[in-house]
Parts: sequence; C-alpha cells; structure tokens
Amino acid sequence: MLASDRNHDKISTITTTDPGNEPADFDRAISTTGYGLFNVLLLLAVLPIAWAAVFDTTSSAFILASAECDLQLITYFRKGMLVAFPYVAMTMSAFLWDYITPYISVKTLFILASLGDSILNIVSSAVQKYYIFLLVKFMSGICVGGPLAMAMTYLTEFHSTRYKPRFTIWTGFLFAMANIIPAALGMIILPLDWHIEILKQDYNSWRIYLLICSIPSVVGLLTAFMLPESPKYLMAIGRSDAALKLLKRIYCMNTRQPADTFPIKALFVQQKTQLARPMLEASLERMRISLYNTKLLLTTTAYLPAFGFVSFLQFGSMLGFNTMRLWVPHLFIILNNFDQDNWTLKHRRQPTICEMLDVNATLPARQYLNCSNFDDVCLRWTINPDVYRNSTIIASSAVLFSFLAGFIMTTKLRKQIIMLMALLISAASSFGINWAQSSPYMLTLAAAVIVTTRIAGNIVTAVNVDVIPVPLRVTSTSILVTIGNIGAILGNLIFSALLDTECIIAFVGLGCFFSVCFCVSLFFPQSVKESPAKLAEISTSKS
Repeated sequence: MLASDRNHDKISTITTTDPGNEPADFDRAISTTGYGLFNVLLLLAVLPIAWAAVFDTTSSAFILASAECDLQLITYFRKGMLVAFPYVAMTMSAFLWDYITPYISVKTLFILASLGDSILNIVSSAVQKYYIFLLVKFMSGICVGGPLAMAMTYLTEFHSTRYKPRFTIWTGFLFAMANIIPAALGMIILPLDWHIEILKQDYNSWRIYLLICSIPSVVGLLTAFMLPESPKYLMAIGRSDAALKLLKRIYCMNTRQPADTFPIKALFVQQKTQLARPMLEASLERMRISLYNTKLLLTTTAYLPAFGFVSFLQFGSMLGFNTMRLWVPHLFIILNNFDQDNWTLKHRRQPTICEMLDVNATLPARQYLNCSNFDDVCLRWTINPDVYRNSTIIASSAVLFSFLAGFIMTTKLRKQIIMLMALLISAASSFGINWAQSSPYMLTLAAAVIVTTRIAGNIVTAVNVDVIPVPLRVTSTSILVTIGNIGAILGNLIFSALLDTECIIAFVGLGCFFSVCFCVSLFFPQSVKESPAKLAEISTSKS
C-alpha cells in the first residue's frame, strides 16, 4: 500500500457480539494461528508452481545433444541462445509482474501463469523449427518469472515473525531441489530410443522428456485453484469477513481446535486502499519510489560501496553458476563421443578439453571429415546416461552444500572466509579444467565451479540483508535478481560464442573473471547504519 493512500485511509473493524475483544492487526492475527498442517499443505501446493520456473530454465540444457538435428543446433552459439532465452524473458518481464501484483491476487496470477506455461511447454515438445522454439521458450519465461518471485512472498504471508526465518530457509531448500529433477529425468529418458506417435507427430525421447518436464506446470495449475487468497491481501481489499474466516480455518487446522475458539474476534481493516486509485497512477507512483530508491543506492556515498559489492558478486556468481551448470551436460556428451583411437594415432599426448570439444575429433564426425560442407553437417551424438547421472550428482551437491553453508555463515568473518574460499576454488577450477587431460578430472573441476558459485550466490543474498538498510532492501533485492538473470544471459551467450571461436578463452576467461571477484570479496562492506532522521527522510520520500 502506498503511503500517500495510507494517510487518507480510515480504520474500520469487524464488529462482533463480544465487545470485550479488541480488534487485532494482521501480525497479531496471523501469529495466533500458529504453525501446523495448513502451512505444510500450503507449501506442498505452491511447490510445483515454483519448480516450474526451474524446469523451464533447465530442461533446454539437457536436450541440446538429442535435439541437435531436429532443431538445427549446428553451432554452440545457437545452443547458447536457446539456453539463455528464458532468462531474457524473465529479465524483460520483471517490471510487469512488479506493477500488476497489487491489483490482481497472487492466486489469480498463479492460475494464469501456470495455465500459459502448461500450454507453452506442451507446444514446445512438438515444435520443429529453431526460431519458433526460441519464441515459445521466451513466452514461457514470461509466464514463470512472476510466480517464482511471488511464491516465497505469498507463503511468508501465512507465517508469523516467529516462524518466518526457519520456514524461509527450508522452503528455499525445497525450491532448490527442482534443479536435481531435470537431470535425473534426463538420465532415465534421453538415452532411450523412444518413438511414439501423438496426433500424427513422431515424439522421440527429447520431445517426451519435454512433455514430462511440463508436469510441474500442469500440477501447479491444479493446485493453484485450491490455494486460498492471502489474508493480508483480503484485508487490503476490504474483504475483512473473508480474512477472518480464513484465519479461523488456519487456526483450526494447525491447532485441531474448533474454529469458534479462535481468540481474535475483530480485525483492523483499511477501508480505502491503493486499489481504489487508478491503476496507471498507482503504478507510476510505485515506479517513482523504485527509481528514487535505486538512485539512492547508486549515487549516495553511504550506500554505493555496499550495493556495488553485492551487485558485482551477484553478477559473477550467477554468471558462473548458470553458465557451467547448463553447459556441463552437453559438453560432456561431446567428450564421451571423442575419437580417442584416432587421436592416439596422430598425437603422443593427452588432449585438452578444447581439443576434445572440437567436432572434427569426435566419432560421429569421422565419416563426414572429407565432405566439403562439413560445417553444415548435423551430428548425431551417442547419449551416455552416465553424463546425466553425473549432472544429477552435481546438482544434488550444489543444493546440499549451499544449504549446509547457510548454517555455518552466521558471522561476517565466516561469510567472508567462505566467500573467498568459494571464489578461489572457482577460479582455480576454471583455469585447470582445460589442462586436466582426463574426463573425470574435468568433471570434478566443473562440478567445483557449480557448487562454489552457488554457495557464493547464497552468501551475496545474506550480505545484502546485512548491509542494506530495511527501507531500501526490497529495491536492492529486486535489482539483484535482475542482475543475476543478466549474468546468466551474458554468461551463456559469451561462453557459447567463445566455444565456437576461441575455446580456451571460454574457460580461462571464467578463471580470470572469478579472480576479479575474489579480489573484490577481500573488501567486505560494513553495514550501512543511517541515523533515524535519514531513514525517516527515505520513508517520507515514498509518500
């Protein structure tokens, strides 16, 4: 709710037959409901909605080898575009979700987004052309960008301050588990020589894989219909009777007590809300506030060092994590197709990773080497399930170690030490991967980059909470999400372009970039502590 509206709101209450009960605000009312069965079921219902976004940004990476001929993926850059496009859509549509959420309930947005994403995912499995597939993935990215950002906020509105910190940690862990499932499904489905005719269309293994990866969106659509409106939202739009009824229901399910024993009998309710204002006017006001806060973060001497620190390291960690995790499956499929016998006849040393990634040195390319149009030849790779099994292990390790690191980084010194170690390992692994000269060692170094950059990204999020004042924290967090997506986009595009031109620079460049991030992390920022007068000035500027 905007402060300018809040100043003119009138307070009303739900009256009851018991005048002895004082009206309660939202925080007191939600605290009274406790924690129990309702909260668990609510989390399970929202889980597939959040997972859908991860599936959409991950599944494309696992079909690159299988769909190379069907989608004309003849260059690394075309593959990089395919992997990066959902992030492009999420970045471009972020502002849209920010400005429509105050006017449409989260439940409605969940339903619309899940419906659109379900249809698009099913359509993507039947697409024959590369650019149409890009368009479908772009539209899918628009659909899932908003629900992913809103899911955690929606869930926390059903929890009191007492339960929020621990609930947020475990919910983040369950959301991150979605990174493991696409790899596990790829291990089971993609190596199979499946051909199923559906509506006169031949569905091979990668198309069936995409159909199965659409399940979270479909399940999320079904569960979205069963979700309740947020009680906070109901109070904001004046539906106080519905809010109180929902709170009683939550209390009943959590405590196993009759609903009529709920101790809160009346609620403070705002009669007039920002929803009564014209949508365009209120949206412009929200934009003005966001721009003002962004200006403070970027131009004020007190905020700029801390915000610049978290922004740069967010960009670096998300670039490394989303580039390496999305490219490891495809790169190691190619490494498993390396023509080792032919190499051994010509050379007396072990090949580097870049030499193994040269399509001319692979087994499928052997029969086409004398063709004049070799660059236009589509190679059919042998899909080794061990590659996807290793990807599953790597994804599981990244999720588990980043989760456990959260229990260790309880002080500023620990955060800085873990950050330095993570970035140092990332840099060393990126430099060393090209000269490892053995696929298991290459895989280990690639896995180290994925795990450590994931940990570094989690630390950046924690540092942002520590160093940015509360009035600016929502803005800074929103900007960091966008910066992370931009890092994923640029990382995949630049990395794929370098694989086509100067492969060694792709890996050495990552090492150099992580080295810069390591140097930056030496200058850990102090918390920005403004005087009460300054913070009041920031809050006043929003009205």
